[in-house]
Amino acid sequence: MEKSFIPFIKQTIASLLKAASHLVLPCCCTYCKQLLYQRTILCDACLAMIRPIVSGSIQLTTTRSIKVIALSAYKDPVRRLILAKRWSDIQAGAQLGQLIWDLTHFATIQADYIVPIPLHWSRYAKRGFNQAEQMSRVLAKKRTIPMAKIIKRVRKTKFQAGLSATERQSNVQQAFELVGGNLERYKHKHIILVDDLMTTGSTIKAAARTLLAVQPASITVVVAARVV
Repeated sequence: MEKSFIPFIKQTIASLLKAASHLVLPCCCTYCKQLLYQRTILCDACLAMIRPIVSGSIQLTTTRSIKVIALSAYKDPVRRLILAKRWSDIQAGAQLGQLIWDLTHFATIQADYIVPIPLHWSRYAKRGFNQAEQMSRVLAKKRTIPMAKIIKRVRKTKFQAGLSATERQSNVQQAFELVGGNLERYKHKHIILVDDLMTTGSTIKAAARTLLAVQPASITVVVAARVV
């Protein structure tokens, strides 16, 4: 067999397998469940529902603030994907990461490490996964940079939903600490802090303040949605 035909044959087989998989496991829109002809997360109509949102900022100290980049306001279809963690849909986190990659300027943000907001171990054990971590894995792979799990949630906090802004801030106070060896490697590096949702920003602010101890060059927050 001519070597020049090998790539063609491989491509043909791959196309046939892909077509067969669509017949056996047809793809549908994650939000409206409409059948799709190609494997995408959302159909065109649902994708068009995701509106660009202006970047925000969080004041960490009197002299330092951090930028917050969000895929969307806290509205469907992104809202539905975020809430999917409640019924153990681990794939939704990866889908949120992919949408952030596709629809924001994440690829141009200065970044050396991606740090997911952690869950307390008891909540992780109950759910079985961390949605922020699933998002981070996708984004780290896209940028070919490491995901660094260097902050740990050391207090089992209450769920933030239903708490006032003041209660939220008190709830996450001293909830995080740095973990891992050789933290010196993060000094003067650009860190992206990832979470699925930002409401008042209390959780993200507490985590970011913990990261300040490694003296990063910058911290940028990336979330799937934020309440506006």
